[in-house]
Amino acid sequence: MIALLVAAGLLSLVPFAALVGLGAHRHAPAWVVSAAAVGLVYAPVVFSASFWRRDRSTGLAATMAAWSLLLFLILPVYFPGERNDGLRTGFGLLGVEPGEWLPAEPEVSRREVSSAEVAEVAEAPGPAPELRPDQMALPYEGEGRRMSVPVVFEHGGEPLELEMMFDTGATYTTLGTPDLVRLGRPPRDTDPTIELHTANGVRSTRLVLLDQVWLGDLAIDGVAIAVCDDCGGGDTAGLLGLNVSGGFNVGIDADRREVVFGTRERFDRKLDVKPFTELDARFTRFPGGRVEVVVTLENRSDRVIREAVAEVACGGNAWTVKLQDLSPGASSSERRKLPVHDECEQYEIGFGSARW
Repeated sequence: MIALLVAAGLLSLVPFAALVGLGAHRHAPAWVVSAAAVGLVYAPVVFSASFWRRDRSTGLAATMAAWSLLLFLILPVYFPGERNDGLRTGFGLLGVEPGEWLPAEPEVSRREVSSAEVAEVAEAPGPAPELRPDQMALPYEGEGRRMSVPVVFEHGGEPLELEMMFDTGATYTTLGTPDLVRLGRPPRDTDPTIELHTANGVRSTRLVLLDQVWLGDLAIDGVAIAVCDDCGGGDTAGLLGLNVSGGFNVGIDADRREVVFGTRERFDRKLDVKPFTELDARFTRFPGGRVEVVVTLENRSDRVIREAVAEVACGGNAWTVKLQDLSPGASSSERRKLPVHDECEQYEIGFGSARW
């Protein structure tokens, strides 16, 4: 009789450990997790055994074994894909290594929380398409690296047309302080700073966010402008950087002295969004190998961030976490569990892509 009770008790530890692990994954207080697991596993057994008039010990063992098996079988219905994960954590908290004996989980319901997505490697763009209605040809002046094109900047409804040096080596578009003052958006002490590489060396400068930049009738919203009073010269006001020209497929028609800009299917706005945000991450490792990450993004701009993709890297693995619809001045966090992977010394967080 004692052997039956011991066997049933050992069997009951399986659903008990699973419930403890699942509660820990949901960050419930330890006493709540323990009390809930005891109540769910043992309270029905004690209640049922009280109705046995004879062989109460046998009834207690049989009821405990049957109820434990039933709990183990129905867990995938309410926690799809999490039972074995919970078992590993639960046994880990109890100081037991579960090993490799865990059975495969049946797929009887749909997951509630999705895992972080594996980062995709962007495919190389194909050849430039034929001239289409969504392309714009702008006349240029000069030759080689001295080519300039007309560009319209707009902020607060005030447009300003300027000749800009078309420089594929410049990351950010630049303007001098006087032109930014004319647009009603002079640099402020609260604006973010970057290291800008100029002909006169490396310098620290402010980034200003303008409403729109127009190339003919093609517009880009929310463009970061680097303040550089020395980047203009002659007939040009500054440099047209990749944070504007990178949004187009660019071709040069030397016969007609035109630069052809064509809209791209996808345009990563990370260069414009990233300086006006603060990205942070917190990692938690549970017994049993489960790792969770909480990614937090603060929007310090005056525009809505429609989507920002954070990249989590560990050794040779990388995953993505998306944050969406972040209002100006707001902060948002997303919690994700990382797929099973080899342990590494340090996790890294970085900006993958973004758009206004």
